[in-house]
Amino acid sequence: MAPLELAEIIRNATHSVFSTMLGTELSPLEAIDDPTPFKQSEVIGFIGMAGDFAGYVSIHVSRQQATDFTARLIGVDVGEVTSEDEIRDAVGEITNMLAGNVKTALSALGLVEIALPTVVTTPKADLRVRGARGVAVPFEDYTGVFHVEVVLSDSGSPSPLV
Repeated sequence: MAPLELAEIIRNATHSVFSTMLGTELSPLEAIDDPTPFKQSEVIGFIGMAGDFAGYVSIHVSRQQATDFTARLIGVDVGEVTSEDEIRDAVGEITNMLAGNVKTALSALGLVEIALPTVVTTPKADLRVRGARGVAVPFEDYTGVFHVEVVLSDSGSPSPLV
């Protein structure tokens, strides 16, 4: 799949999730073709994909963004978000919705199955897949910039390394 097509799928999926579920308008920035891992990520949500499109969908955010997104998703003030489990659950749900929208777009072109979300909360984590290429789209809102990435492999199901 061409990087520009994949970037457009990411933009549409992310806009849909953030405008509908979090009540937030985002400004997409220029897509990054085959990005290096995002070393600044403190929270990564990802979901594996299998079928004609094997790879993963991921969101890379700061801890502060994860807390803010959690508050918006569950409808409370940011100060009320104190549980690590709440943050992991919310980022997992956001990741699941993003992956569902990406799956819908890719399903028109072939079989796509998605797994359950995994959320990693660790300082300076990165995620990479051997032998795969991806596209990341940075988005900006009042919390700063975060990235949504889709990585696809041409050969079988890749193994994510965190």
